[in-house]
Amino acid sequence: MENMYRIHVVRADASGGPVRLRVLLVHHEPWWDRAGLLPYDSGFFLQVLREAADGEAGRPRGPLAGEVSEAQSLDAEFVRANAHRFVERVERVAVRHHRVDDALAGYYRNAYDALDRLYYAGTFNGRYRPEEHRPLEERLVQAEYDVRPTDPRWTQTLRAGDCWGSGAWGPISEAGASVRLGWVLWDDDPDGASAAFEHAIGLADGDPYAKVEARLGLDALRAGRDRYLAQDQGADVPLELAFRLHAEGRQEEARAAYAVAVSRGDCSLGDIFLGGASVIAEARRTAGMESPAEYGHRLAEAGGLSRAAAELRRIYDDGSAQVAAFALALYEGDFDRAEDISGGSLAGDLAGTWMGQFAMDLAFVHARAGNTETARHLADLAGEGHNSGPFLHALASGSARPAKLAMEMGTALVDTIVNPAWDDGIEAIVDVARAYLPELAVYACRAQAACESDYGQEENAARWRKRLAHLESAGPSS
Repeated sequence: MENMYRIHVVRADASGGPVRLRVLLVHHEPWWDRAGLLPYDSGFFLQVLREAADGEAGRPRGPLAGEVSEAQSLDAEFVRANAHRFVERVERVAVRHHRVDDALAGYYRNAYDALDRLYYAGTFNGRYRPEEHRPLEERLVQAEYDVRPTDPRWTQTLRAGDCWGSGAWGPISEAGASVRLGWVLWDDDPDGASAAFEHAIGLADGDPYAKVEARLGLDALRAGRDRYLAQDQGADVPLELAFRLHAEGRQEEARAAYAVAVSRGDCSLGDIFLGGASVIAEARRTAGMESPAEYGHRLAEAGGLSRAAAELRRIYDDGSAQVAAFALALYEGDFDRAEDISGGSLAGDLAGTWMGQFAMDLAFVHARAGNTETARHLADLAGEGHNSGPFLHALASGSARPAKLAMEMGTALVDTIVNPAWDDGIEAIVDVARAYLPELAVYACRAQAACESDYGQEENAARWRKRLAHLESAGPSS
């Protein structure tokens, strides 16, 4: 997990005395609590001091950056073995908002995107606005530390009032640091990169998403792939890894690999609005994995909203500011909030497409459970009356089930969008439904043919009747 900590310099001492640093936890997930949320050793502060002197992102360049490289700061073994050379002593002198209660956990979950923007607000890049950011910071888990360096040179770049989002890794994010190290070493030290990935995989309490990234990186490295191509693989590679991990009983990692696969999508079905559908369908067939909406709903029902949100943010990363928040609102039954988040439209852009797919998938979850009114509301929200994309995604992904229910919802959609002046919507339904629900394709063709005929457009009606006859004679593969 990256983007975890912010640093504030509360007090600096040019003579080499202790400096006081405030460390704020930017993101929180409840399952991290067992590992300890706040740093406690000199290794973390070696990273912070080195970062404050690295000359990057507007920060000054100082002597410590010449003593410790970026790769060394990401190497757990190096940091633990050498921290005492630079940091004589660390004393925690104040703690706030720790342990995390339910209300604070909910704040972290629902304010995720605002907090992620906060991470990038620093005095070095000129983005820190105290009047805007301090109220956010006041809510966060945080502690102050007196850090005494072994040499005044190691803290000479610090100034009271400085703040920035730190890349320093702590007790929760060691696996992520090792993955970053693997990418840094990839070209110049492949053996070191391999060892870094293996270290991330072997950590008992490592972040499953970091472990999956490490496994993908290690496989690509061993196969001799280019680093940049390895970081931009399609959906098939993480999906295959998900199945492998599932077979090995590593379910958290399997689910993380599956999330990566869905996030990368799969347009092999021919239409961009079906991206990711074949990944979900294959995962359902091969490993019994639920769709993102189904899985999140089950977690939410069991009180695991934060776990659901974490996966949604991974899958819908490019639109997380809307999509994950929209999904959480739906899980909590707050349709007004969901509509506010969507801006009243689930069409046009990528985030809108994802939200529509999610709402339709969740509509089927509720319909199967007999929650008819909720299912209808979700389906209306997803389809906005004339948008067939979300329904077709559910059909292709296997979320539109059982077939009787899918047929019921599909025929209602056809009846809504059939139109003699615009038959693209029916074309889309027929193209997809003939492979997944052929009786719906037949129904759609018949409805469009009848509609064309009713309006006196016999040439178009004949074309649709010809297509209908072909479907009825040749079957679902036509």
